[in-house]
Amino acid sequence: MLRVVLPLIALAMLVIAQGPPRELFCAGAAELGLAGENPNIMFTVFEGGSWRPAAAYVESENVTFVLVPAVARSNTDPAEAVTRGALPPPVLRNDTVVCFEAAPGRPAAEPPAPGLLITVERRGAVYHVYVSRAGDVENPANYTLAQSGRPEGRRPDGIELVDRRPAAGGRGKPQPEAGIQQVSTLSYWAVFKLYRLTTQSLQPGACVSTVFDVPDGTSQAAVVLTGGTTPGSYSYLIFSSWNPSQRWSGAVSVLSGRPQTVVAWLPAGRAQYTVQICNQNSQPAAIYASALVSATNSQYYRNDVVRMTPSWIPQYICTTACIPFNNWLKSSNNYLAVPGFYVDAASSITVSINLRVPKSATTGTVYVYWGGLYIGSLSGGTDPSNPSYMVFSGTLTVPQSLYTALLPTYGLGGVISIGPLNPPDGSYLAITVAVRRPVELAPAGDSLYRRPVKVVKESLVVTNTKAFITDLEATASYGIILGISTKPFERPRDSSYSFIRMTVNALDASLNPVQLSGATSGIVVTSGSSWLLESLPFLSLVMSIYDLAKSTIDALKNAVQSFPIIGYVTLAIDNFVQTASASIKVWTSGNSVTVEFYTGWYNDPLVANVSVTAGDWPTYLYISRVEYTTPYYPWYTVYSVDRPALPSTSIGTIPQAGQISYFPYRTLTCGAQESIILRSWNCINDYFR
Repeated sequence: MLRVVLPLIALAMLVIAQGPPRELFCAGAAELGLAGENPNIMFTVFEGGSWRPAAAYVESENVTFVLVPAVARSNTDPAEAVTRGALPPPVLRNDTVVCFEAAPGRPAAEPPAPGLLITVERRGAVYHVYVSRAGDVENPANYTLAQSGRPEGRRPDGIELVDRRPAAGGRGKPQPEAGIQQVSTLSYWAVFKLYRLTTQSLQPGACVSTVFDVPDGTSQAAVVLTGGTTPGSYSYLIFSSWNPSQRWSGAVSVLSGRPQTVVAWLPAGRAQYTVQICNQNSQPAAIYASALVSATNSQYYRNDVVRMTPSWIPQYICTTACIPFNNWLKSSNNYLAVPGFYVDAASSITVSINLRVPKSATTGTVYVYWGGLYIGSLSGGTDPSNPSYMVFSGTLTVPQSLYTALLPTYGLGGVISIGPLNPPDGSYLAITVAVRRPVELAPAGDSLYRRPVKVVKESLVVTNTKAFITDLEATASYGIILGISTKPFERPRDSSYSFIRMTVNALDASLNPVQLSGATSGIVVTSGSSWLLESLPFLSLVMSIYDLAKSTIDALKNAVQSFPIIGYVTLAIDNFVQTASASIKVWTSGNSVTVEFYTGWYNDPLVANVSVTAGDWPTYLYISRVEYTTPYYPWYTVYSVDRPALPSTSIGTIPQAGQISYFPYRTLTCGAQESIILRSWNCINDYFR
């Protein structure tokens, strides 16, 4: 047995990015002591005097994704309703193959987290790798999360295990949802695009560079290349703009099929970094880059919610004729897949699920994935209203240790999948995702809040007979403006003839109601002409994040084939035109303002605004009611509360500006670090870093 003779070493401030992994070892999960673990396991090796990330893979299983927005429509195109893919098993079985990179010898230092030391022997040589559950890892800089897949690898001649794992369940520390507080200390992860590093055609030997800042309270930061970056080799140079003697350089390899690749981890503390990426390949390369930041600082309260319209999976598929769904599907290991769950910053994330299925379709347990990332499981119970059905209802908390895999690609493309269901027809599904998050990287009271920032967001993913996303976002500075927008999914693309109502309420610091009233120009805009950008400049602030996120998601589609990625259609920021048939209405009832949006004949993105005034300046805004309908159907209430009910209510604080400039960039508002400019209601790419 391995004896550790050295004291616990401090975590390295930087783990040097590696080139291609060494030749891999592969063995069954039972042989490696990993059978029964969920697939969220992380790997590290000790080499060169420190622990560094080690490449690892978990053998995936073939699945069929049933795309809910497509299959729930009456005129389903079968080609759009189903896609084949693969997911890691929810529990590693005895024969699940695990492949991993190992370093020579045995580690000479205490591991960075509880876990399992695996020592392998091959032809007389000894190698090691250390494995920890993701929930037990507090510093991801030393680790790599196992990817789904099975590359070629060598089988070891012998395996030795030293197990230091805690009892099942680990020591994960999800941050509990606190009560409503105007300002509180928040520990969070956030990602923002490095706009100037992103390029479609970087020539061989050429370089791109940019500057970015991280705030006070930063504990970890990283530069990340996201999916869509051309596989190959890249060199990098990163240095502190405030202390150029702090420099990091090296090479990194982007492997095919990877959602993201960390270039380098950077030390704690407030800093400004200059980063340069150079193409070391023999052909032009596309680059997609983001900064990932973990910080703890004072933040205004903000809780965003994404909820889907409850959707029923039909028992018959009707195109030219109607046939039973299962006769048409002819597959097993089916997962219902719902797009639209995008996230770029979070302190806590909960996923609430209400699923009703025929008993014949399930073994009694369903598993939940976000992209290709395993989130958790739910056990079902007999439906008291119909014993032929089972109901799965519960809330899963996403561990913060998984945020580094989830955020850089805005939620790994934004699709949540639930299964297996064999067959899935006759099912009813509703999903709600609540995200407690920072308003900005700037702490509460920063002078940045003299500029407009987004204070709360409610999203409705319409999947029952249509296929689009509606967002209501509140932007505040000297006044309050609500921006409501629709973004059709790329497939199927259907948002026409839909009505959405969202009701907004306000509270003072003591949580007493504040009277609101609203007004609108009645103008709804879509693609076509640029004249409205000047007359409604705040729209660029509302919509720009979607252009930046869309490019990341679209690029990810080209890099990952194992799970579905469904993009959406958004407006060109400089290409607005007034619509002919869509409309917006607003009225006041009691203390609240209700916004009603009608999409008309448009299957195109739309956006409109409402100006809100208050009897007294409020402290909080929240969305109290969400309704939806299409012509000839009654209004359906998706959500309704009299008072905020956390975490399922979208609520945010209207920030107060201070005198100190800790962080003078609108980062999470516009999606990239944007220098403050006089036309502060605009979000202009020329000012992005």
